[in-house]
Amino acid sequence: TTSTKRKRLINQEQRRAANVRERRRMNNLNKAFDELRDKVPRFEYEKRLSRIDTLKLASEYIIFLNRIL
Repeated sequence: TTSTKRKRLINQEQRRAANVRERRRMNNLNKAFDELRDKVPRFEYEKRLSRIDTLKLASEYIIFLNRIL
């Protein structure tokens, strides 16, 4: 029926819009982690840090900098 097709179209459009928003959110999050990885000190030969390792290292680095002050 027409109402079922309309609902399906609306749901597909909403899903597409939600997917675009989620993709944008994830891209922003990945960019933020990349920027944070560039700020924390580490050896060049080390592999790329995971998100959790990046957060842990950043937290430890902040604590270290606070102690210096």
